[in-house]
Amino acid sequence: MSKAVVPTYKLFGEKELWSTPEPLHHETIAARSALYDWEITPHAHDTLVHVVFLRSGSAEMSFETVPLGLDLPCVLMVPPRRIHGFRFSPDIQGQIITLPQTLLGELFVLSGELRGVFDGFSYLPLAGEADTLALMRLHFEQFAREYAGHQPGRMTTLMAILGLVLVQLARAGRLADDERGQSRIRARVERFVALVDEHFRAWQPLSFYAQRLGVSTAQLNNNCRREAGVSAQDMIHQRLLLEARRLLAYSDLDVTGIGYALGFRDPAYFSRFFARREGMPPSVFRQTHVRRNTN
Repeated sequence: MSKAVVPTYKLFGEKELWSTPEPLHHETIAARSALYDWEITPHAHDTLVHVVFLRSGSAEMSFETVPLGLDLPCVLMVPPRRIHGFRFSPDIQGQIITLPQTLLGELFVLSGELRGVFDGFSYLPLAGEADTLALMRLHFEQFAREYAGHQPGRMTTLMAILGLVLVQLARAGRLADDERGQSRIRARVERFVALVDEHFRAWQPLSFYAQRLGVSTAQLNNNCRREAGVSAQDMIHQRLLLEARRLLAYSDLDVTGIGYALGFRDPAYFSRFFARREGMPPSVFRQTHVRRNTN
């Protein structure tokens, strides 16, 4: 049976990087979304990061399989390899900056406490934050003006403005605290997450991951509970559940096929596993998601 694959784009609707040689891309929200009837369908990017400023209008977002209502004005950042889509009103006013993930390391080379802050999705509503909103409007207006120009030092200026935007997002969102920063335990849990992402279909025992990380299973569990609030086994199950949600939402595999694809030997066990954690059977989740996207 064929499987519908979620598109992976450089930019939405494109398979190649933008034509200009610079590592940054800027455009208004309307410039691209108007071409697609104001809806950017779910897709992902292998290595690109979006920084989005939405000033006015209305917007909805899907992140993985979860619908999110966005309170405007707001700033958000979408990391690589995460499925996302948008639906905008025709009067939307906003801008989007796209950059390679590796460029974040260069931006924060002198701010080690900020490294890793933007590994996940970041969202900052600005309706009640007049000072931060004023700064974001200024920064994005400066970025748009500089991007459209041809002055000497253009890329240096663009990188400086982008750095201000991201630092402000981190500070205002209270994301840059030391405890969540570069701690040894957090780094270990991040390596665990990467290993789970690579091996979760193989149903490796917890000892497999602990051995790879050079710790005991008890220590790994304690580290996960401290950083993520759940056990290591729960984190493995959460990754299985995420993939199940993705396949139910974006593929045409039947429920049995999805269970087998995720390493479940018994389709009934897969259905029980999904229902226990999601609160509904896989078939109902699929119907709900299809109905939501056709409304």
